[in-house]
Order: sequence, then structure tokens, then C-alpha cells
Amino acid sequence: MVPTKSDPKWGKFMGSLATIQVTDLSTRMMLNRLKMRVSFDHSEAARQKAIGEAYDFFLKNQANLKDDIKQIFG
Repeated sequence: MVPTKSDPKWGKFMGSLATIQVTDLSTRMMLNRLKMRVSFDHSEAARQKAIGEAYDFFLKNQANLKDDIKQIFG
């Protein structure tokens, strides 16, 4: 259900951080943290770190976040 880190969907995810609408509070908090982090550091390293953090978060919580994951990644 969670795409691999090399999946192009993560690029789309990073490009749409500001417009993603989700229902789960923990997902919203994680997205806000990532938005702030990449807004201050536009480097590829920061982007990859944010993808890794989001990937780990979704993988760990995928049983509880099925709707949010489906909405974000299709």
C-alpha cells in the first residue's frame, strides 16, 4: 500500500505537500513538519530525508492510515 521510496509518487507527494488534504491528525502534523523543513532547506538531501521520514511514518502506521495513504498515493 505504501509505495517504495524510489517510486515516482514520492516526487508528486513532495510537490503537493501544501495542498494535501487528509483526515488523520497525526498525518496532518507530520505533513506540516515536512512542509516547514523543506521550506527552509530546498536541497535534495532535505527532500530525501523528508521522503524517508514520511515513508517510515506511513509504513509504521499503514493499518490505521489506509484512507490517508489511498488519498495521497491513489
